[in-house]
Amino acid sequence: MRLRRNLLDLSQDDLARRLGLTAQLIQKYEAGETRISASRLYEIANQLAVPITWFFDEIDVNARAAATQASQEQAADFSELVTKRESRQLLELYFGISDERLRRKVLQMAELLRSRDDD
Repeated sequence: MRLRRNLLDLSQDDLARRLGLTAQLIQKYEAGETRISASRLYEIANQLAVPITWFFDEIDVNARAAATQASQEQAADFSELVTKRESRQLLELYFGISDERLRRKVLQMAELLRSRDDD
């Protein structure tokens, strides 16, 4: 908000007057001390001549970067797991069990063994 206001060469007082607010409230908004409601953010966006999504562009970039990094780490972990001979053998044996009920039991047994190992 501060960036766009400065780009338009508006003071906090000017923006406050346009919105019917106090300059102190604008200052609190810009400092992140006071939450901005969706309707107020819409009004601010109109006064600053930007779409409301303009305020969320940076969040979008950060969220995408974090998701990409997490997905790459997960893919690396999975890739490492699948390349192990023991993992492939276990998967082949597990899916070689034709009875779905028995496969679930094997899975439950593996979970039990792991939880017991954690203790």
